[in-house]
Amino acid sequence: MRNNSHSRSKFILFSALTQVILFLTTIVCPVRAEDAAPTTAQLKPIPEIRFLTFAPSPYSGRFDSVRAGLGIAMQLERLSEEHSIPVRITFINGVPSLENGDKARALLHGASTLVIGGSTWAQGSAAPLRHFFEISGGESLWGVSATVWATAGGAHTGGEMVVMDSMRSLMGMGAEVFTLGQQLMVFTTDERIGYDKGEFSPLDCWFMEQFAKCILVNAVTRSNPEKATALAAELHLSHTYYRDIPHTLEELKPREEEILRLVNTAKDPKSLAKIAQKIHIERDTLALALPEPPANK
Repeated sequence: MRNNSHSRSKFILFSALTQVILFLTTIVCPVRAEDAAPTTAQLKPIPEIRFLTFAPSPYSGRFDSVRAGLGIAMQLERLSEEHSIPVRITFINGVPSLENGDKARALLHGASTLVIGGSTWAQGSAAPLRHFFEISGGESLWGVSATVWATAGGAHTGGEMVVMDSMRSLMGMGAEVFTLGQQLMVFTTDERIGYDKGEFSPLDCWFMEQFAKCILVNAVTRSNPEKATALAAELHLSHTYYRDIPHTLEELKPREEEILRLVNTAKDPKSLAKIAQKIHIERDTLALALPEPPANK
């Protein structure tokens, strides 16, 4: 126990020193002037999609899970704008909440849709993500939809265990969990030929888009199968996604290239902050005293 506590303290200190600048993102599709008169639909609360991320990896020291989460969030932003689907996306660095249970539970309180990400260690969840669930277990998540993504060094090094372990914890708190059909969302970032360590592939970016579609359907159609089916068709989302996997680079849409470039160039806290600025970053009380953004030079 002493070694685990010491390791956890070192991790939290390291995360604070690196100052990963992640803030909350608010994305709301604008209302046209001619639609200014409120309708019943417009009076409904805008659904929130709340991302919680726990990085860096204690194995690699990299922020791969944050970068994957930002890629998913950017896909969500694009989809919400292209299809005029108002959603509020919040993106939170969960590490500061590990100080105590009250802070951890505050990140879960009031959530509608949770998207949680972390990294793999010793064939399972890395300590920060596991500790988060250990100290936040008293929070009720009845009626909350939740899903999980993870990064792992290899395809068979425990990434799926991170997703399943986290989902079981969320289920134990009352949440309704979901994923992309039969796909557990694990991004491999080391053991691949032709890619540098920590580099995402065009196919990774395609899966980020499919996952974003799945999150969007679950977030805005809540317990309405007919509406969910219609929105999935509009987004070209299928639970048999594996039939649509592109097999050549030419099949991938050009818009994937920009998101892929952004997530692959964000290798340090400063570049992560630049990505955050691209998706309309705003302050919020749930940010738990994250560091101020660097001044523009």
